[in-house]
Amino acid sequence: MTVARLLETSGLACRYPNGTRAVQGLDLALDEGDLVGLIGPDGAGKTTTFRMLMGLQKPTGGRIRLHADRHALSYVPQVFSLAPDLTVEENLLLQGRLYGLRDPGPRITSLLASVDLDRFRDRMAGALSGGMKQKLSLCSALLPEPRLLLLDEPTTGVDPVSRREFWTMLHAIHDEGVAILFSTPYMDEAEYALRLMLMDGGRILAEGTLDGFREDLGGVVAALTMADRRLARAQVAALAPLDLFAEGDVLRARFPDQPVEPLLARLGALPGIASARESSSTLEDYFLHVLAAQAGAIHE
Repeated sequence: MTVARLLETSGLACRYPNGTRAVQGLDLALDEGDLVGLIGPDGAGKTTTFRMLMGLQKPTGGRIRLHADRHALSYVPQVFSLAPDLTVEENLLLQGRLYGLRDPGPRITSLLASVDLDRFRDRMAGALSGGMKQKLSLCSALLPEPRLLLLDEPTTGVDPVSRREFWTMLHAIHDEGVAILFSTPYMDEAEYALRLMLMDGGRILAEGTLDGFREDLGGVVAALTMADRRLARAQVAALAPLDLFAEGDVLRARFPDQPVEPLLARLGALPGIASARESSSTLEDYFLHVLAAQAGAIHE
C-alpha cells in the first residue's frame, strides 16, 4: 500500500539577525499515518520549526514542500491565540469564516461534543481553564478537516488529568486518519509517538522509535537511591559507567552488559548508596546519552 507524502523539508534553517541559529539543516518528511514527536528542551528550535512550516517565520535556508492544499495543514500554537472576549462558539464561527467554510455549524457542534466542550459553548474563551483552552484550540484547528496537524507543546501548563484526556483525543484523531507532528519537552509524553526526533541546538540529533533507541543504547541500567549525593556520585563514577545521570535523589548509571545481580550487589554496598535496582532504559536515558556524546564530539 502506497503512503502519501504530506510535507517535507530539505536543509531547513533559520538564523536570527542577532546571529542565533535557531534551526540548522533540518530534513523532515511527514506521511499519511504519521504520529511524530519532536522532542527537546526549551530553546532547541521546536517552535521556530513549527512557525516555518506554517509560513509564520521565513526560513533563511533550505526549502519546504507541501504535497497538499494549504488547508490540509493545521496548527495549534503553544500560546492560546483565540479571542478571549468571544465565546467558545463565537470563536469557532469566526474561524470557520476565515477558513471559508459555508456552514460550519454542524462541524462545530460535532467537534465540541467530541471534546466535551458542548456545555461551555456560551462561555468566554478567556474564562476557560488551561485544558479547556487547548481543547478549543484543537477544535479550531480541526474545523477544516486537515490531513496533517501540527501541535507545539500542546499540554504545557495543563494539569495531569487534562493531559491524559488530551492525548486520548489526539489518538482518536490519529485513528481517524489525521497525521500528527507534535513537540514536547516531556519525555513521558514523547512515548506516545510512533516515531521520535530528538532535537537540540537547532539540529536533529537522533531519529527512530523508542524500542530502537533502547536497543541502540544497550547495557544494564541501575537506578541508585542516594543517601549522600556527592559521595554516591564519586563512588559510582569510579566504576567507569557508560553514562551517569542524576534525577533528584536517584542516580541512573548504565554499565556494559554483565550479570545483573552481582552488579547490583556491588553498587548497593558502595558508601553513599541506600539501594540499587535494575531499571529499563528510558527515552531520557537515550537523550542524555546522545547529548553527552554530542558534547564530547564538540570538545574533541
